[in-house]
Amino acid sequence: MASFQVSELTTESVSFTLAPRLNAAGRLGQAPLAIELMTIEAGERAGMLAEYIDGLNGTRDTLQRSVQLAAQKQIKEQFDAESDAALVLGGVGWHAGVIGVVAGRLAEQYAKPVIILSLDQAGKADAVGSGRVGGTGVNLFEALQECENRLVRFGGHPAAGGLTISESEIEAFRGDFCEAVARQWAEQEIEPTIQIDAEAPLGQLNLHIMKQIETMAPFGAGNPRPILMGRGVELAEPAKKMGKSERHLTVRLKQGDKVIRGVAFGAADWCDPLNDCAGPLEIAYRPVINEFRGYKSVEIHLVDWREQAVAPA
Repeated sequence: MASFQVSELTTESVSFTLAPRLNAAGRLGQAPLAIELMTIEAGERAGMLAEYIDGLNGTRDTLQRSVQLAAQKQIKEQFDAESDAALVLGGVGWHAGVIGVVAGRLAEQYAKPVIILSLDQAGKADAVGSGRVGGTGVNLFEALQECENRLVRFGGHPAAGGLTISESEIEAFRGDFCEAVARQWAEQEIEPTIQIDAEAPLGQLNLHIMKQIETMAPFGAGNPRPILMGRGVELAEPAKKMGKSERHLTVRLKQGDKVIRGVAFGAADWCDPLNDCAGPLEIAYRPVINEFRGYKSVEIHLVDWREQAVAPA
């Protein structure tokens, strides 16, 4: 599409470059344009549509960033992100087309279910909401079922859902929903985890190994890209924020003689804690091939990290 080019169509180029642009048209109420672009013959009209939809994606990104910042501010000022079983957040005029994406990002960040509500600016219509559970294992649909007396309507599945609620019921719903989630935590002994596929030293990562990993493609929800882990990793250079809105992170990591670039999308809040970490790290990561101006190199996408525990003497 308009502002990007790919030399090879892969699951990553579709998932992270093409699909978000097409998805943005739907989130901003212009899904027919995305359908037209996918079915039209190549030509001037197709080029105009691609440019316009690319612009919609920029608008979507701005709206999403605005809602996410406001939601994070609300968490810090009004809730206890450590002890609350779940988070139910809401704001007037938060764009309904992006609240699901924000709920997903925050559910991953805080490792607990998150519901984001968009309240009507005039205060006359019911609020609409979207929820995600991240990788917690909580069944969102069952939790919503336990609160259905508070809702106008709801739907979804174990990992995601949508709802409509009267503003007068939000506080009561928040309490009931957190209790329903807390019961699942207790009854099922749910604990957020990252499934590590193998421990792999960074020095083993090269294009040959990556070609072997790529034979397992296509990667997606049913076949995720392998998550590896490394110990004794240090910062070769300080972590930095990147991107137009500085919401992503880039860092050069070192393990032994191997230095490699790592990126973490949507994780700019890791920047200061990483730089303040005095000891070696344990990292969970996905290795990927980065291509820039025809040159291919291996880099890693950080999934999570922690300071490495010191073994007892």
